[in-house]
Amino acid sequence: MRRRWWLGVLAICLPASAVLGRQGILSTSDGRVMQGDIQISPDGQTVNITAHGSTLTIDRSSVASISYPDDAAEDFQKKLSSLDPNDIKGRIDLSRLELNARQYDLAAQAAKDAERLDPHNPDAVILLDTIQSERALEARPAAVSAGGAAAAPATRASSGKYLTMDDVYAIRRAELLPDEQVRVEFFNNVRKRYLGVSGDSAAFDAETETQQAMDIIQSGDANLAKDVHIVSDPRVMGQFRVLVQRRVLAGCAAAGCHGGAGAGGFVLYPDARETLPAYTNFYILQQTGLKLAGGDTIGNGPVYRPMIDRLHVQSSLLLQYTLPSSQAWAPHPKAMGFRPMFGSPDDPNYEAISRWIESLNAIVPDYGIKKTMDN
Repeated sequence: MRRRWWLGVLAICLPASAVLGRQGILSTSDGRVMQGDIQISPDGQTVNITAHGSTLTIDRSSVASISYPDDAAEDFQKKLSSLDPNDIKGRIDLSRLELNARQYDLAAQAAKDAERLDPHNPDAVILLDTIQSERALEARPAAVSAGGAAAAPATRASSGKYLTMDDVYAIRRAELLPDEQVRVEFFNNVRKRYLGVSGDSAAFDAETETQQAMDIIQSGDANLAKDVHIVSDPRVMGQFRVLVQRRVLAGCAAAGCHGGAGAGGFVLYPDARETLPAYTNFYILQQTGLKLAGGDTIGNGPVYRPMIDRLHVQSSLLLQYTLPSSQAWAPHPKAMGFRPMFGSPDDPNYEAISRWIESLNAIVPDYGIKKTMDN
């Protein structure tokens, strides 16, 4: 039987002496999920969770549930077997549940089951990619305490042609949307520094880590924001890496086209499963455009047209260049061997890229990145 302790049970079942800590997963009423050594106070009023040498005390009224990993597989199998054999969404939801609980093997099993039912399901593909990244992150030695007192680690060196990890964090901060949950690391006591300026610690402490990160990022203080590291992809960046980039690279970045040295001055990096080249490709697409005559939104040119046009989605050259010249108002420049990626704007792949651009913030953020991408 799965050991799940609800608030009422916590108050009734605790012995008078202290309960020994045990590795488990704690969920709070505001949606946070934490894993560590869990110890319930003798009076049942508070719960301590210790991870990476730091202990966080949580009032029992804020605890939604506590579960223990030794029962996780049994509980997972019960949930999985209760689903309809063709229930893709149920498997996606189950995978996200296990991912939030850091049960990576179980999360991957559910996502792979969903992918088996629908090999082209974007949620399953994104989840599997996220699970792989989260597993690698979990295996990395902890660099920050619960209080965020540790100094930010030195960024991993890039080859020089890619963005740095600091640049990646800047893009993630700028593209993070308020309604999503991501993994966050806080450095240099940034939360205390933020509260020293902004007050209301009670409301701040009640927020999820993502909400706290958004508060700090939106404070407008760049010195505070740089100590907030978003360590998992925001939704739009996860979709870019798994859905958009794969389609674009398959059609545009083959050797001899935009993936080679002789690519007409515009190069994308074809081997982009890793974070740095993937974010570099996004940055290149975001920063690139051409002056073209005429068009559908502003009139006769020459008018600057970006590869990714957040305000006029269908004017994005990223979309226009995927179409046959007869279907595009801004056809791809004539080039030997060029073949359009899609036959028309009705192609599901074209529509997927279009929806992704629509999901971006309307205004291009200022990432504060100094690097000039010399394609």
